[in-house]
Amino acid sequence: MGTYPVKPTVGVDVELSGAGAGWTDISTDVLRDETVTIVRGIRGSSPIDAVAGAGTASFAVRNDALNSAHVLGYYSLYHANKRTGWRLGIGCRIRLDGGIQFVGRIDGVEPAPGIEQRVRVTVVDWMDEAARWSLTPEVGEQIEKRGDQVLTAILAAMPSQPTALAFDAGSDVYPVALDTSADTKALEEFGKLAASERAYIYLRRDGTLRYEGRHARMLAAASVWTLVDTELQGLTLPSTRDEILNTVRTTTHPRTIDPDPTTIVYNQANVIEVEPGGPPGKMLMGEFRDPVTGDPIGATAIQPLEPYTDYLASRDSPTGDDRTTYMNQSFDLVVGQNGARFFAWHSHITKLFLTKLQLRGRGIYDRGLVHLEAKDTASIALYGEHAVDFDMPYQADDVVGQAAADYLLLKFKNPFAQVKTITVLAQTTTLLGQMLARDISDRITVREAVTGVNGAFFINGVDLVVTPSGELQGTYTLTTAQDPFNGVYWVLDTSTLGTNTVPAPF
Repeated sequence: MGTYPVKPTVGVDVELSGAGAGWTDISTDVLRDETVTIVRGIRGSSPIDAVAGAGTASFAVRNDALNSAHVLGYYSLYHANKRTGWRLGIGCRIRLDGGIQFVGRIDGVEPAPGIEQRVRVTVVDWMDEAARWSLTPEVGEQIEKRGDQVLTAILAAMPSQPTALAFDAGSDVYPVALDTSADTKALEEFGKLAASERAYIYLRRDGTLRYEGRHARMLAAASVWTLVDTELQGLTLPSTRDEILNTVRTTTHPRTIDPDPTTIVYNQANVIEVEPGGPPGKMLMGEFRDPVTGDPIGATAIQPLEPYTDYLASRDSPTGDDRTTYMNQSFDLVVGQNGARFFAWHSHITKLFLTKLQLRGRGIYDRGLVHLEAKDTASIALYGEHAVDFDMPYQADDVVGQAAADYLLLKFKNPFAQVKTITVLAQTTTLLGQMLARDISDRITVREAVTGVNGAFFINGVDLVVTPSGELQGTYTLTTAQDPFNGVYWVLDTSTLGTNTVPAPF
């Protein structure tokens, strides 16, 4: 007697009354003959894949008179019968058997015309917000902060927040961070923070933003799910020499900081016209730059603006009569990690010309890169050299950089069974329960006789599909848990050092 797929119930909720004002269940209008998809997490398996991209989900709702309101065009954005509160950008979550599997906001609404009378809906998770939002001066200086603290500072300035936070304390304190982040997207900065520690940043299925320190996976000794041949619908195991890393180079970035706050770190090159009137005034933006090379830099200890020293204003033309005193105390200045925003205004009755505007402080320079290397000659002799470079943008400690190179070499210098993806169909209630319970960074074991796979892996990404026939299929992007000392590492204040434990490599 064969097995038959177990079909989960699909639920969809939306925030029709606005963010935080409650969820409305629209499940009765979700079409069962259309595919429901969920794609989220870290999309690769390599050592550089550490930050999730924007997750997406999709489903379809009925738009004919057989929907819950019995009106045509209920989910068309520009129809007279449009459902109250239905719009782009509202919160949306998808449930399978009652458990939340995706949280985001509606990104696209595509009604089908004519006889189809259905609407395809696309949802994106909070990582899309991070991919859209650029850092601003409000993030502020990041001096002597851990990675999780820097991430917290970025979030504090963002207009949209994840559902919740689950941050490990970072393992390293960075003397300076975000000093190279001029007009960069938050998601790009997440990548720099993850690379600097060898951490992971992603969303859990309930929308919780996770900062996972580098020791979390080292200490994860037990698998929460074991899959065998009969439970696998598919498995990808491409094996190439590119997966063997036998020369590993890391780069650390110790900063140099000016001893005194006298360096001109911002110098307005153009003459600025400022119309009369009070605050808020004219907004000006500027990056801190190296006064010698002109390269973008960070800066700290920015000094208060002094008339004549830091700014000059004239009347009628750039060479007109001096009117600097009319701009005294009339700059609202927001100083960031690598630039500043000014709101310039004045009390004079006519337009003034701002002919000079500068900021003085302590410049922060990323000039002394340290390159570190770990190499295995035996592996090179067997397989040929494969050299890889890992940049650690905010890491200032070359001991950590060398340890990271040594650790990556240890893990990847010899070939091993690196399963890239597995595919599972919910053929039993046990499999369904596992598929609905699993999340990013769960450790699982995969055993398959034909390929010879018998090892542990961490889930990096999750793709779930509910087919038109109601079956649940899951494809999981995996990365190796292969580590000679996995599960027996000792970390200060985390585990006990003894005969059966060894210090974590870094």
